Amino acid sequence: MSETLYRLADPTCVAPLVQSWAAWWMTVAPIPASLHVHKSQLPLLKGYLQNPDFHARAAKDPALSGGTFVGVASERAGEVKALLQQMQEAQADRVRLAEALEEFQGWLVDEAKGQSLEPLYEKLPEPLRGMVELSYDYINRPFVRVMEGALYRGNHHKPQLQSLRLLPLASDASRPHLFTTPYLMEPGQIDWAIPFAEERISRLFETDLSPRPLGYLRDVLGPAVTRDEQLLPLLTDAPPAKYTPWEGPGPRVRYLGHACALVEWKGITLLVDPVISARPSEGGMPRLTFHELPPRIDYALITHSHPDHLAIDTLLRLRHRIGHLVVPRSNGFLVGDYSPKLLARSMGFQNVLELESYESVPLPDGELIAVPFLGEHGDVGHAKSSYVVRTGKQQLLFAADSMCVDDAVYRDMRQNLGPIQTVFMNTETEGAPHTWTLEALFPKKRDRKMEKNRRCRGSNANEGLRILELVGASRLYNYAMGLEPWLEHIIGPPSPPDAPRMKESDRLLTEARARGLTAERLMGPTDLLPGA
Repeated sequence: MSETLYRLADPTCVAPLVQSWAAWWMTVAPIPASLHVHKSQLPLLKGYLQNPDFHARAAKDPALSGGTFVGVASERAGEVKALLQQMQEAQADRVRLAEALEEFQGWLVDEAKGQSLEPLYEKLPEPLRGMVELSYDYINRPFVRVMEGALYRGNHHKPQLQSLRLLPLASDASRPHLFTTPYLMEPGQIDWAIPFAEERISRLFETDLSPRPLGYLRDVLGPAVTRDEQLLPLLTDAPPAKYTPWEGPGPRVRYLGHACALVEWKGITLLVDPVISARPSEGGMPRLTFHELPPRIDYALITHSHPDHLAIDTLLRLRHRIGHLVVPRSNGFLVGDYSPKLLARSMGFQNVLELESYESVPLPDGELIAVPFLGEHGDVGHAKSSYVVRTGKQQLLFAADSMCVDDAVYRDMRQNLGPIQTVFMNTETEGAPHTWTLEALFPKKRDRKMEKNRRCRGSNANEGLRILELVGASRLYNYAMGLEPWLEHIIGPPSPPDAPRMKESDRLLTEARARGLTAERLMGPTDLLPGA
């Protein structure tokens, strides 16, 4: 009699955590994580403990979605207090680093007016020594350049605080909000204390496609599992789906949701902005989950670091399948302009390509090309890139949240690459404030009135139409609209039809069709055959 083989059940969600908080770049990259714990997480927990009932109620109010409220029931305030104390102890050196950086940057701006910076190294506080370089821009504004690679080798990078939480996902709305609510232990969950770079993580996730005996899974998880009864409810003995490679004459694009799309072309697979969800036990919008994806993903492409585009949970689960992770290049001049390449390598990725604009990677009868991602989109000069995928004579632009604020960028794109027939682009007229995810990176004193028109927005309808015209597009797919419910724990609930961004999307589609383009707004899994 053959031994029963298991894989993770479809409703089993695996959430990477850093000391009980969801992992994203602001909790993993050393300098941003230091600032974030000091100026965001610790104050948030302290505020919750002053009025747990208010936070718990506000976190459930749809009208307050996106607010800084801890969604933990008041009867569990004692657990939040214990977490606060543990964080203050385990991350005290990060807090000292953040305090030193904030104070020194303010002092440096007042002190450095164009004279040599060399004598000022003597004023560096101890937490910054050996970690930063002082420099000017070309109009003599001083700044601190972080030596990020050194920080990943030092005490401020804390893999010992990393873990994976295995949990049964009842509904998409049941996940704690990524930015504001820590994961407290619940019945039926397993907390696996393991650094993200560990190879054993891949051994667990390999079972998505190659189920293994229960004993194998117990060995992989080690002390995190003491009884089979803990593990079995999170497993299934149902065989994984069989993937059938695409062999069509042209490319196939499998839209998976939000900004995530799988391009299949001549045996090569490219996965753009991978955000994949478990399938909740209580149902919900149909989706493709991990065991239904190809066994090999040749290139995974990241446009930018917002966690609805760079999802650490998805990347870790697919790490063993990804041949090359492609990320935008960081300039490193701002403390928040962390390196996605260094982040990826800290998570165990060996083959990371950091592409400059118009740098390319050859494909069979095709090419992958990094192209400009224009607009602040809430970030100030941080790493970001759009991508063009050429498949034979067809070209596809994955523009993510890029804007058209300079016609010449897209005019040059067409001149450099030729007509781009298919464009995937977002439509966002308002967007969250530019500090939505980055408040901890900013000095406390600044003119917020001047910042009101800086939003995490994409192109409006007029800008979108201009992009389509400039690149010579004949097909538009309006995507990354936040309509899939598995994005709710990151960006809040889907927009209703009468929301400004949806009205702008409707206008874009109507105008594009009037100009003779094929135009469609995407929501949920859809197979597309560009050029067919």
